[in-house]
Amino acid sequence: MPRNNLMRFILCSATVSLALSTGGAAQACSDLPNICEQQRLHWEQMNDIGAAREAINREEMERNFTPPPLQHSAPPYDPMQERLNQAVGILQLVALSAEKVDHLTKDPRFQRYHNGGWDFFQDKNNAAPGEYCAAFFWKKDGFVRVSGPGGNYQGALLTFWGKDIPRPKKVQKIKATLSQSSGPPQTVQVFNYTQPGEPYGAISFSVPTIEMALDEMKDIESFDVSIEGKSVAKVEWHSGLAARDQLRYCVNTRTKK
Repeated sequence: MPRNNLMRFILCSATVSLALSTGGAAQACSDLPNICEQQRLHWEQMNDIGAAREAINREEMERNFTPPPLQHSAPPYDPMQERLNQAVGILQLVALSAEKVDHLTKDPRFQRYHNGGWDFFQDKNNAAPGEYCAAFFWKKDGFVRVSGPGGNYQGALLTFWGKDIPRPKKVQKIKATLSQSSGPPQTVQVFNYTQPGEPYGAISFSVPTIEMALDEMKDIESFDVSIEGKSVAKVEWHSGLAARDQLRYCVNTRTKK
């Protein structure tokens, strides 16, 4: 297959992962977004149970009974959500302290905000070697991640976050246009979702395999995602070849079956 640009691979396979709607709980929400919906419903149920318990406890207190202590389960650690929240936090700090930006220049997060940079991680707790590999680039208000594979899903995803991306209550399929510096814009169906606790909406374009995504990563690449003609996310990464090598190293640690 000719290696002309990543977008072509994405568009020709945009419906492949949309059919994968039966993934188990072992799959990372960020690598197969329909799992986000399962997690969202789970946490809604847990919140409902917690609210019901609190109501019962209030009634017991009114009757002078001492209620038993409740055991609250903390949400599972989410590496991607932690990084996104850190990025959004410094964005908000910069906005609030625009007249005092000089005070922020010594903050490492501000350097990442200003110059842009990559994070590399496995986007699932206790992931097996080579699974859920992720490379996340952030610069100012631009966020993009290349990730995959994981669990039964052997593809890869190119995911964008932005304050103008819709934040649906449930994962949905919408049409979005991806423009990038290495090829003409094209419009396809994509995943649109919001993970619990994340302040921005997300859009994911699917790629048949992580190898295709890695082969097409360029050192400098710019992206613009739009919905119905309106731009909702823009980002330009640098050091893409070094990021590709880091991501490939993670993927190559997979145990051969």
